[in-house]
Amino acid sequence: MTASAHARTREELVRLTEGLRYALDEGRSALSAELAVETALLLGRVEERLGLGDNFTVVAFAGSTGSGKSSLFNAVSGLEIADVGVRRPTTSKPTACVWGTGGEEILDWLEVPEKNRTWRESALDGDDETDLHGLILVDLPDHDSTAQAHRLESDRMVGLVDVVFWVVDPQKYADYSLHSGYLASFAEHSTAMVFVLNQIDRLSPADRDRARAHLASLLREDGIEQARVHGASAVTRDGVPELRRILAETITAREAATERLLADVRTAAARVRAEIGEPPEDLDDLARAQPLVDAMMDAAGVDALVSTVREDYLRRAYRATGYPVLAWAQRSQADPLGAKHGSERSELLRAAAPEVTGAQSARVSLAAHELVEDAVAGLPAVWRGRIAKQERSSAEVLSSALDDALTAVPLERERPGWWSTARFFQILFFVCTVAGLLWVLVQGALVAFTDLEAHVLLWMVPAVLLVGGAPGSWLTSAWAARARVRGAEAAASAVDERLRSAVLSAARGSFLSPITAVLDRHRRLWDAVR
Repeated sequence: MTASAHARTREELVRLTEGLRYALDEGRSALSAELAVETALLLGRVEERLGLGDNFTVVAFAGSTGSGKSSLFNAVSGLEIADVGVRRPTTSKPTACVWGTGGEEILDWLEVPEKNRTWRESALDGDDETDLHGLILVDLPDHDSTAQAHRLESDRMVGLVDVVFWVVDPQKYADYSLHSGYLASFAEHSTAMVFVLNQIDRLSPADRDRARAHLASLLREDGIEQARVHGASAVTRDGVPELRRILAETITAREAATERLLADVRTAAARVRAEIGEPPEDLDDLARAQPLVDAMMDAAGVDALVSTVREDYLRRAYRATGYPVLAWAQRSQADPLGAKHGSERSELLRAAAPEVTGAQSARVSLAAHELVEDAVAGLPAVWRGRIAKQERSSAEVLSSALDDALTAVPLERERPGWWSTARFFQILFFVCTVAGLLWVLVQGALVAFTDLEAHVLLWMVPAVLLVGGAPGSWLTSAWAARARVRGAEAAASAVDERLRSAVLSAARGSFLSPITAVLDRHRRLWDAVR
């Protein structure tokens, strides 16, 4: 493993252990008691193993009764250390062989009895064992022993050592208890396991290849894709040098302990993720919250308010910019919104909106509940319960929050400048038309009933007033009519946008924010162990 890969492994181990501590501190009540206890024990074990350093790598030979692992253990160590044959099982405790000096702290941590410890070096070895300096090789009790104490000790040690060499024999390598009871739960530990098909001296070369291939296929079914499968024989020593080479490479890398701990931590993190469930999508996403927003808009009477604003704009604009005679006639009519004086226009506009019905309120409550319920459907019961509690609390203040938000929205728009311009030209052209018409009538009467002889210029002046006034009034009225429609739509659109923004603010703030706060805690917990 390269230095950068080593650093990444250490960083991930630190990150996930911190994540698991956070899960215990912040989400203990959301985890099962069993998982919380096992995670706490794992974190303690990680801290203890890291504290022992990486000067020694612990490798265990594990296997079933009759697999020949103790004989293979002796063959690899070059000493008759482990009890074999009819003398086994004689103890439920493991046997250890240490290459190099030291290792007592790790052996104490592993609880290997002092009488079961052997230091491999002797003056006769010379430099033959140098490559294995730093190795602690442990022979475990049979994992399928008839003695329960042996099985428990084997299980305990498998959970502590850095690397496990699973030793199987040609007759029992497909044993169901091995694959279902152990290996199926070790998919994350592929780098911390080596599989040894022992007693290959009993098989022909062709049968050896078939057996190794079959074992590899069974391991893939267990989820161990990159399983390392090797053949060996304690009798003929076939494969023993290869196993010693693998051990030497493992020691040189000094990564076995970290990789094993990382695999354990990854497994625990996956169990935590499975229990807390994957975080839902953002609740305040507009697409997801649209049914709630629509129900709130309907209950708030937004469409009615927008329509009222549009009609009120058209009415006030016509009074200011319409043809003077018709505009003055409309001014004499009562204001549909109420009294002309004594109330703010926004209050009158708001008062014109219909009252909220029970059906509308029920629709808001249902939409809010369905939004939350659909979003958190995949979460476990404990988190759904927390969110449901917060939902009930948020729903109680939703109506008042909506009213406050909408009341703060200004409905009346400032008087547009073009109204004054249109009013000026309307009056101007109206005065010209009236003046021209009166001029023609008076002058015609004087000519008819008196001896007045009007000069052609006297007829041109009223003609100009009439020709300029009447078309001018028509053009101004047509322009003002189009401008009133555009202005009414713009005013209605602006109010609609402000009201919708207020509804969204109420939905996201008063209702969804307390709920998303709970979900944020859940997401932080999920991210911590991902």
